[in-house]
Amino acid sequence: MIQFFGQKHPICTEYARFPVPLRAITPISAEQAKDAYRALSDPENINTYGKRETPYPGADCFYYPPFLNDVYKAVGDHIRQFLDFDIVETYYYARRYDTGNELKIHADRGSCFVSVSLCLGYDYSPLFPEGSAWPIGALEGTETGPGKPIEFQMQPGDGMLYPGCSAPHWRDMFLGAKCGQAFFHWVPKDDQVFGEYYGDPDKLA
Repeated sequence: MIQFFGQKHPICTEYARFPVPLRAITPISAEQAKDAYRALSDPENINTYGKRETPYPGADCFYYPPFLNDVYKAVGDHIRQFLDFDIVETYYYARRYDTGNELKIHADRGSCFVSVSLCLGYDYSPLFPEGSAWPIGALEGTETGPGKPIEFQMQPGDGMLYPGCSAPHWRDMFLGAKCGQAFFHWVPKDDQVFGEYYGDPDKLA
């Protein structure tokens, strides 16, 4: 049984006013995802925008890469149908995972109140043949409840819409060669409560 013992951001109390569903979405086509994955894997883009992070050995990590800006806009337009409030962009991020990488269970910071994790593509391996999917898990529940684990299968173009600050999420060890994943974030349009997160000023937090 997956359990979460970490701390959730105090902004979670605002989900009562601004509910965000936990659900599967397909905001872009498989062909659009393929194009984005090709850009993410381009050596020039990796050299220009990529960096390495200690928790993900061998992975290339990208904060606000310009080649994903159109995808960010498209995903934002898509998810508005599932929300009953307007949203403001905070930031987006992408990671090109390597064999053996995993995502420890965690909840996100305030800039990630409304979040989408989107699969862009894979490089396969004998242990992860073509057609395989690397699932992402999330805990659905109340602030006081233990949370119900839900697993989302991720093929290129598939995404998970989720309340980033209140739904702990994780991924088990990746067995493929490479996986491109993008993470898009917004907050409700409420200057008094969320204005401090517009444009992600706490990006280094």
